[in-house]
Amino acid sequence: MGWWKAIIAQPIVAIGVIGLTYGVWLATYRLWLSPLAHFPGPKLAALTMWYEFYYHSFLEGQYTFRIAQMHRKYGPIVRISPFELHIDDPEYYEILYSRDKPRNKSLHLTGMFGAPASAFGSVDHRCHRIRRQPMNPFFSHQRIRQLEPMLRRMIDKLRKGMRAWKERDTPLYVYHAFNAYTTDVMVEYSMSESFHYLNDPDFTPQWSKTIEAIVQVGFQFKQFCWVFRLFELLPRWLVVSINPHIGPVIDQKMESLRLVKSIIDSQAAGGTLVDDKVSVPKGTLFHALLDSKLPPKEKAPDRLSQEVFTVISAGGETTAKNLTTITFHLLNNPDKLQRLQDELNRLDPDGAATLVEYETMPYLKPVGMTSIFMHHNEAIFSNSQNFIPERWMDPEQRKNLEKYLVAFSKGSRQCIGIPLARAEILLAIATIFREFEMELYEATVDDVRIVRDMLNGHPRKGSQGVRVMVTGWNGHPRPTKKSL
Repeated sequence: MGWWKAIIAQPIVAIGVIGLTYGVWLATYRLWLSPLAHFPGPKLAALTMWYEFYYHSFLEGQYTFRIAQMHRKYGPIVRISPFELHIDDPEYYEILYSRDKPRNKSLHLTGMFGAPASAFGSVDHRCHRIRRQPMNPFFSHQRIRQLEPMLRRMIDKLRKGMRAWKERDTPLYVYHAFNAYTTDVMVEYSMSESFHYLNDPDFTPQWSKTIEAIVQVGFQFKQFCWVFRLFELLPRWLVVSINPHIGPVIDQKMESLRLVKSIIDSQAAGGTLVDDKVSVPKGTLFHALLDSKLPPKEKAPDRLSQEVFTVISAGGETTAKNLTTITFHLLNNPDKLQRLQDELNRLDPDGAATLVEYETMPYLKPVGMTSIFMHHNEAIFSNSQNFIPERWMDPEQRKNLEKYLVAFSKGSRQCIGIPLARAEILLAIATIFREFEMELYEATVDDVRIVRDMLNGHPRKGSQGVRVMVTGWNGHPRPTKKSL
């Protein structure tokens, strides 16, 4: 045993031996003894999370596409990490995400944005249910229909901004405009506050950059959720020097905490639940959380600020991206655009239709559904890369396809904001494409084709995004320089 005493006498050597022994044991367990060991897949993926990290971070959102390659090689069930299987079988989706059999989520899936106390960040399904329950009524179809006056007020701001942009004779980044619209809606509905992003003549492009930073940082640190708490303790200048993308994320977290504290202070001072100038019915989401039966620890400012952070960050960006994609496809397919405009002029000649009426229009609704998803199983969605709203027109076909439409996920963790997102999309499409004449500016299908997975689908690196020239409104084209 002299060799053992010699190792113990040298701490560094001892640590190295212990580490090596643990590594060999861990590799042996993951590759041959784990309950997942008999499932096919790359051995390196089964061995370490660094495999996924490489594809997500160094190759910038390529792991989803690597998984697709695995399925082509290994079949419908593959092991994609030491702890995770991936199933490519549309018929199994509803079984896996059944509301009757809720499951806990993995920490590296829920903790990627540093908000573990939010409903989104909850690992335990019981904790998720408790946190989500008070929010459910605020996103019901009935409640969203009551929200229509506020949504139209935001649409009017968007229209005003686009009319002003028409005179600038410069291309408009439509994602900035839509992101300002959806974020202002979400913030006002959630907290009776407003960031007033639509009031900025440029539609607050720095907010879009902040969202991009949040998404990029989340995927970079997917396996290292704890780093967010560490960064929050460090001076901002040091955080930015380590990773420039983290600065805006920390700033947004601090702004979320400020908003929550202001609401709590207003409550304590006997303030009203809704400001007089805000037309949101029956209070707001976070006032309701404060008045709910949640235990006191669930109403702590830090916990609620994480809820604010996830709702604002995710609730606006996803819908804005959908609207951007829809805009491209309509402008890139003049026949589809003409059919939509003909329907709006026929069924709503005065522009006075309600949200309920928009929901029943035979072509408007399919247009709103089509670009929400990027589902590319050709056996179900034939010509899936093409913009074909008509695939939703036949009632029987639509009933069959809707089963596979999972852009908002399904089960107990399904996106809570589906009715709000669809209302925002329908009102924006109906208003913008009735009122404005637009042309794509140096935009191609490569600017909307998903080739990177960064929580949401992203186009090729270096894409300038979808830009348009606003050439006219209400049927009156902008005068050319020659005619002035």
